[in-house]
Amino acid sequence: MKLTIISGRSGSGKSTVLRILEDLGYYCIDNLPASLLPSLADRLAAKTLDIANAAVSIDARNVPSDLRQVPEIIKQLGSGPLSTDIVFLDANSQTLLRRFSESRRKHPLSDKEIGLREAIGRESELLEPLSLLANMTIDTSKMPLHQLRDITVSYTHLRAHETSLHLV
Repeated sequence: MKLTIISGRSGSGKSTVLRILEDLGYYCIDNLPASLLPSLADRLAAKTLDIANAAVSIDARNVPSDLRQVPEIIKQLGSGPLSTDIVFLDANSQTLLRRFSESRRKHPLSDKEIGLREAIGRESELLEPLSLLANMTIDTSKMPLHQLRDITVSYTHLRAHETSLHLV
């Protein structure tokens, strides 16, 4: 049983990686409230769910107080029977600005008072503790979709043998 946590800044490819993992047979949950992670992990470890591998995304859409608890939650999960790893996706700020402009989607931290550039900066600060815990970091700034897919598939196969990967 493996639990993979996908995190990263908005626009970096988290949803794409979740879809790839789903295609590989993972049970995937997008935007899981971080406070529910221990309950999910307990159920997965107890095998009360008929799931071999699960992946969840935890990102800036979470309640900030829950997000601050993630490092401690991850530490607790590491002492249990469940194999847990974190994949952190990112892209440079210019690329994220371009992607949001092209898609015309609203950044989850932007509003009438907070512009896109400031929201991207705040998100970096908010997610830094998670990025420091990552087993694998992927910079998608110049990465085509097929390469992200290949890396994700390879990572799922190599996970048992590697402890830390950083790909640029």
